Amino acid sequence: MSRPSTLAARLGTRIAISLLIAWILATLVSLAVLMRELNYSYDRTLKETAQRLLPLAISDYQLHQVGLLELRPDLSLLQNFDLGITHRLLSDQPEYLLYQLRDWRGKVLLSSHNAPMSPMLPAIQPGFASLEHFRLYTASTPDGRYHIQVAESVKHRYGALVDSLILFILVFVLALPVSVLLVYSAVRRQLVPVNRFTKAITLRHGQNLNPIDPMDLPDDFLKVQEATNELLERLRSALNAEREFAANAAHELRTPLAVASVQLQRLRQELGGDTEQSERLSTVAGSLKRLTRLVDKLLQLARAESAGLYSGTPTSVARVAQMVARELDPTEDRVELLLNDAPMLQLDPDALAVILSNLIENGLKYAPEGSPVILRAESGDKVMVENLAPQLDSESLSDLQKRFVRGNERNQPGAGLGLAIVSAFCQQLGIVMRLELLGSGRGQRLRVSLDFSTVSSQPPAPALPSPKSV
Repeated sequence: MSRPSTLAARLGTRIAISLLIAWILATLVSLAVLMRELNYSYDRTLKETAQRLLPLAISDYQLHQVGLLELRPDLSLLQNFDLGITHRLLSDQPEYLLYQLRDWRGKVLLSSHNAPMSPMLPAIQPGFASLEHFRLYTASTPDGRYHIQVAESVKHRYGALVDSLILFILVFVLALPVSVLLVYSAVRRQLVPVNRFTKAITLRHGQNLNPIDPMDLPDDFLKVQEATNELLERLRSALNAEREFAANAAHELRTPLAVASVQLQRLRQELGGDTEQSERLSTVAGSLKRLTRLVDKLLQLARAESAGLYSGTPTSVARVAQMVARELDPTEDRVELLLNDAPMLQLDPDALAVILSNLIENGLKYAPEGSPVILRAESGDKVMVENLAPQLDSESLSDLQKRFVRGNERNQPGAGLGLAIVSAFCQQLGIVMRLELLGSGRGQRLRVSLDFSTVSSQPPAPALPSPKSV
């Protein structure tokens, strides 16, 4: 059996168990007290009954001795006497009392119809006595000539105790669930601020490290909120310092890299046709080009992590996609644009250009040579980029969005930042990104789907002429 997972369920369970134990203990104590009080009450009633019966029984015995009781039965004082003086709570048990009138020698002179003719107690001792099935009281006349012994069934007393126990159980069965429900409801109401606090924490991420607003929290949680806000502030400072360092470093490197590239071109012109030196210069130029590309990617990543809301003119996906396609595929051989349902987005066009350029560039770089890269816009503000990916496996698919992680085509140039940049933009702007593999074998395709519903502006605009548009 699994333990309750929520705080309200745990508190409710423990309170229910505590109430159950308290109810059981209270019931046992109440029954013990009730039993003592019942015995005292029944003993007092038994004594009073014996004292009332004694003169009545003596009168009937004397009438019987002179023969008047047979002639005038209506003269009997005992015939209308109710032996069921007290009754049980849940059932009736009349005539649970029996009596015997005895003389000073112990002989039974008169008895009730339910009493034996032999003495119930051999010796006559005034006061209370306990038999196997009866509680007995003996009352005597002042001169000691007559004695009456009145007995009460012990089963009747225990029956009254059982009735009380049943009533306790009925109250317990009805009251305990109601009590637990009321306690659980009260606990849940008191935990509403804690649940809001928990939800506020779950909304914090790398792009949202704002302090949590004050809430009507219990005193026990106020220090937790203060500590959480301090931790968020330290995280925000650390992340901002990291982003600023990456952006500043990348920005500062662009100028010396550009100067180095220009100097390298001049050096190549000055060396003329020296084949050996030209090969070395080509190697250096390739390294500079890769370093420049890496710096550009780092700048894009820094910009993605600080991207904000856009309030300018809605951006046409079709127009931006065409510009990116012309830049990355000038010959219009590989990039295919299917933009009949291209939406208008409330999104910075530069941010959209960075997203689409990284997706298309990845497709051109890692797809088999000559295979197409398809950018498709669908109704519902969705944009998809597809390309062949026969070497990619589903296990490494989730890792492609991490920084500096590349697929199985390690021989291709790149730093493993393309999808990480796209993922950072999507997280910052609330765009839903999904990667999936379609097909199998040499025809296996990688599809990157982007859901722009959160930044949609208006119904789709007509597509503009584009490279290899269909």
